[in-house]
Amino acid sequence: MGLRKGQKELVEDYRGGYCAVPAIPGGGKTYCLSVWAARMIAMGIPKPGKILIVTYMNSAVNNFKQRISAELQRLGIQGNKGYFVSTIHGLCLQIIKEKPDHIIANEEFGIVDEVTKVQIINSAVDEWKRGNERRLAFFIDEQNFSSNKLNDIYKTWHDKFCGLVLGAIGDFKCRGIGPQEALERCKSLPNNSFLRCASEVYGLYDRKLKISGFLDFDDMLYSSKKILMEDSSLLEKYQKKYTFVCEDEAQDSNLIQSEILTMLANGNLLRVGDSNQAICGSFSNSDFTLFKSFCEDPATTVYNITQSSRNTKDIINLANHFVKYIRERHPILECRDSLLPQYIEPVSDDDERKNPEIPEYGIKAGIFPSWQDEARRIVKKAQEFLNLFPDKTAAILAPSAWKIKEIVKILGSWDLPYEQLDNSSPEKNKTVRMLGRVIDYIAYPEDGEKLAAMMLECFLTERYDADHKTQVETENDIENEGQKRIGQKDMLTSFLKRCPTENLLYPQGGEINIRDIPRELSKSTIWSDFLSYLDLVRELLEFPDTIVEKLILYISEKLKFGREERAIAQKVAGDVRYLMSRSPVWRMGDLALELLSPKNMFNYFAGVVYELKGYEPKPGVITVATYHKSKGLEWDVVFLTGLNYADFPVTLKDKFIGEYWFLREEYKNPQAVIKAEMQKKIEGSFMGDPLVKAKIETISEKARLLYVGITRAKQYLFLSGEHSNQGKRNEVLPCQYLVEIKKFIDEEGSK
Repeated sequence: MGLRKGQKELVEDYRGGYCAVPAIPGGGKTYCLSVWAARMIAMGIPKPGKILIVTYMNSAVNNFKQRISAELQRLGIQGNKGYFVSTIHGLCLQIIKEKPDHIIANEEFGIVDEVTKVQIINSAVDEWKRGNERRLAFFIDEQNFSSNKLNDIYKTWHDKFCGLVLGAIGDFKCRGIGPQEALERCKSLPNNSFLRCASEVYGLYDRKLKISGFLDFDDMLYSSKKILMEDSSLLEKYQKKYTFVCEDEAQDSNLIQSEILTMLANGNLLRVGDSNQAICGSFSNSDFTLFKSFCEDPATTVYNITQSSRNTKDIINLANHFVKYIRERHPILECRDSLLPQYIEPVSDDDERKNPEIPEYGIKAGIFPSWQDEARRIVKKAQEFLNLFPDKTAAILAPSAWKIKEIVKILGSWDLPYEQLDNSSPEKNKTVRMLGRVIDYIAYPEDGEKLAAMMLECFLTERYDADHKTQVETENDIENEGQKRIGQKDMLTSFLKRCPTENLLYPQGGEINIRDIPRELSKSTIWSDFLSYLDLVRELLEFPDTIVEKLILYISEKLKFGREERAIAQKVAGDVRYLMSRSPVWRMGDLALELLSPKNMFNYFAGVVYELKGYEPKPGVITVATYHKSKGLEWDVVFLTGLNYADFPVTLKDKFIGEYWFLREEYKNPQAVIKAEMQKKIEGSFMGDPLVKAKIETISEKARLLYVGITRAKQYLFLSGEHSNQGKRNEVLPCQYLVEIKKFIDEEGSK
C-alpha cells in the first residue's frame, strides 16, 4: 500500500527530534508508523539502540509487531532486533525489575488484579471508617430520606466512595506524590474534604498492597519514574537502549507517562494520536491537552495525516459537519474547542484503497417513543441488513451497560448471532463459564437440570433442527403461546430435569432403557450426540475432586481447550488453590457459583487473554459494544443508539448521568469536587464552580465520543434516540446533536 499525504513526509523526513503526527480516524497511523520503523531499522539509523513503540492495548502491541516484521521481511531483513513494542505498564514492569529495592519491593512482587484491588481498597476504607463514620455520612443528604432507605444508601455510598478514593490515589501517583506527602499536603484541608479523606485512606491502601506483595498499575508508573529519577546510570542505560521513543494513542496519555517517555527519549520523541478521539478522561487520569500542547510546541515538527479510505464520502461529510458544528455553533462557548479543526479528506482517485462506494445515501436517523421500542427496531434493522448483505459486518453501539443488556436480550430471544465486547461478554467468559458448568454438575451430580446446562454449554453447542427461529417466528410464538414448536434442546432439557441421572450414566444392565425415552427425543440428532458424550461425563465425575486445581486442569484437557483457554484454566486453578488455602470451608458448589457469576473474580484475566488475541469483526455476526469499546474498530454498518440528552448532554441544563442523587447538593458530583481540590491544593490554581466545570468536561468528551461512533461506519450509518414520556416530569428528550444531524442528513439525502 502506498504512502499518503502526511505518511510520506514522516517516513521520508523524520530522523530525530520532537515530532507529532495528528491523525484522523482511519488515517493508517499504525501502518505508517510501522513502515517508518522498518525503514529506519533497514537504514541502521537507530543503532546501536532500538526503536521503542509504546501503545495502549496488548492487542495493539501484537498488531505493531506483526506489521513491522512483515515490512522488514519485505525489505529483505529477518529478525526483530531493531525494535521493541510494549504497553506503558509492560515497559514500567521491565524498569522496576531492574531495581526493585528502590521501591521497597522484593523480586517476588506481583501486579494486583482488579478483583484483589477492589478487595484491598474495601479493607482500607473499612479500617479508615472505624474512626470516621460520621465524616463519611456527612456527605449524604440524610434529612431527605427515611431510616429504612438510609441503610441502603450507606452501603451504596461505601462502594462509590471506594471507587472515588481509588481515583484520587491514582491522581496522586500520577503527580508523583506518595502517601506520606499526600497526607502532609492535605492536612490543612477541611475535615469534610473528599481529598483529605482520600489522602488518609491512601496510606492504609498502600500498606495493605505492600504487605500482600502487590503493585497496582498506577504504582508501576509512579515507581518507574522514581527509579529513573534516582538512578541516573539506569536512566542512561535505557536512553542508550532506545534511540527513538514512539508513543501511540498519545491523546490518551497522562502526565506521568508523558514524563517517563520524555526522559527515556532523550530528545528523539515521536507522538502519534488524534485529540478528537480522546474519550478516556472520565474514567482515567489521561489528559488530552498534553498531546495538543506537544503539537503546538515550536520545537515539535508536525506531520498531519488527513486522508482516510475507511468511510464513504457521505460519512466523511457528516463527520466533518459535526466537527464544524461543534466549533462554530455549540451552545456552550467553552465546548467549542472540544473537537479540533482536523477535517477528514477522502483519498485521491488513484489510491490503491479507495473510499467505499454504495448506490444510495447510506445514512439515516430516527427518534423512537421509548428505549425498548428503539432497541427492538434497531435489532430488526440490523437483522434485515445482514439478511441482505450476509458478507458484511455490523455493530450496534449503546452508551451504557444496561442498554447493552437490553439489546443482547433481544438478540438472544431472536437467536441472532452476536458478539458482545465487554469483560462480562459471553465470548470473553466462555472458558470460565464452561469450567463453571462442569464443576457445578460435579458438585451436584444428581441434578438433571445442571447436567442439561453442562451438556448444552460445553458439548451440544451445534444448532439443531427446530431450534433456530427467525424474529418473525419468535413474535408469532408470543402471539400463539400454545402452538410453539419444541426444539431439540428444549426436549432434552425437559427430559433430563425429570429423569434420574443415575439411570442414564449408570443404568441397570449397562444399557439405558429406551422405553424411558420420549419417542420424538430418541429419534433426534441431539439424543445420539448426547449418548456419545456419556463416557466423557463419567470420566469427569470419577476424577478425584480432593485436589480441585488438578480437576480444573483435567477438565480443560478433556474439553480440548486451545492455548488461550488453557492459560485461563491454569489461572483459575492457581487462584482456586490460593482461595481454598485461605478458606477451607470453600466447597465445589461455591466455586461453581463464582465461576458462573456474570461478574466473577476471573473475568479480568479472561479479558486480558481475549485482548491479546485481538478482535476482528465477523461477517454476519452483530457486534454489540459501548461507544468507548468501539474505538479502533470499524464495521460496514454501524447503529448508534441511545442518543438522548442524558447520555449525550449538550447544555448545562441537560440531565447528567453519574451525579449521586443521595448526596448533598454541593457534593453531588464528588469526582469533580476532588479534581477541583486536587488542582487547587496540589497545582495551586483552580477558578470557578467545580460542578459547572465538570459538566463542561463531560459535554466535551461526549461530543468526541459521538465523533468516534460516527467514524466507525464504513458504508452505512444509522443514528437513533428516544423521545419518551412527553409532557411528563420524567420526559426523555433526544440529544440536541441528533436533532442537528437529522436535519443535515435529511437535506443531504434528498439531493
